[in-house]
Amino acid sequence: MDDYPTSLIQPGHDTDYSIWPLAYCQADMPYDFFGGSGPFSNRGTCCIPMIYTLLVGGEVGGKTHIALVDCGFKQEKWLRRYAFSTWEDPRTVLGRVGYAPEDVEAILVTHMHFDHMGNFEAFPNAKLYVQLDEYVGWAQAVSLARELGDQEETSWIFSSFDPDDLVRASQGIADGKIRFLRGDAEVLPGITAHLAKDSHTFGTQWFLVRTRNGPFAVVGDTVYWYSNVEMMWPPGYNQGNAFNQIHAYQRLKTVLKGETQRIIPGHDPLIWERHSSWAPQKINQVGEVNLGLGEASRRPNRPKLGTLA
Repeated sequence: MDDYPTSLIQPGHDTDYSIWPLAYCQADMPYDFFGGSGPFSNRGTCCIPMIYTLLVGGEVGGKTHIALVDCGFKQEKWLRRYAFSTWEDPRTVLGRVGYAPEDVEAILVTHMHFDHMGNFEAFPNAKLYVQLDEYVGWAQAVSLARELGDQEETSWIFSSFDPDDLVRASQGIADGKIRFLRGDAEVLPGITAHLAKDSHTFGTQWFLVRTRNGPFAVVGDTVYWYSNVEMMWPPGYNQGNAFNQIHAYQRLKTVLKGETQRIIPGHDPLIWERHSSWAPQKINQVGEVNLGLGEASRRPNRPKLGTLA
């Protein structure tokens, strides 16, 4: 197993963040798509959340940073293609915890699937942090699909990837909006990117967030469901290597000392049960995983300052 520099894994008290997972959409999907063929086969479908996660904080007593892990999608074609419901725009979703798209300075892209990076243009002041392996991998994949004459509606390569996003990302590079990462790196004070190469996708990454209440891992689809890590069982759908996914699960468990509740997975409805949460108008959920020191809870009728939710 790879060793981590101590500075990347110790909780510390020099940085602190509030952490809000925010559902922006729901989808009806097969159980084994997420939980894996075998233990979750023949269970039918379930409703899963599409999530991005707001991080607000930084060095204690220093500048406040506002970052978003992933940013959702906006293309109407995906709403038509898959069984999505209750899609909401970022202004509505972030507004539930008192922020706006213009406030976001960094979008930490776990991977380039459409539902995780397709709406980055809605955040005009944000830089995107993407692993170079991820961008190059998808550029090569699109080239292969075109050589094969694939149609987007029937191609496995395009089942979760929008080639239009590659075009817009290329423009983002030219405009200075995209910053490439090459492996593990600190992207903001107390937030480190960890490359899980060729796991879910070519350059999937997850982010360790250091708070005064200990570390949390915001992982996107590195982990769909808690059960992936707790059972060491990869999902039924991925576009990478299942053995590398298991290796990523091991790394996460090591860094978090087995406390899997500190993982914020990409699509697990259990997150709303394991952490303080609510659903405005019973549409899309808001989670309150951690509150920075002096931060008031956004939960209706529940004043709370700076505690682990």
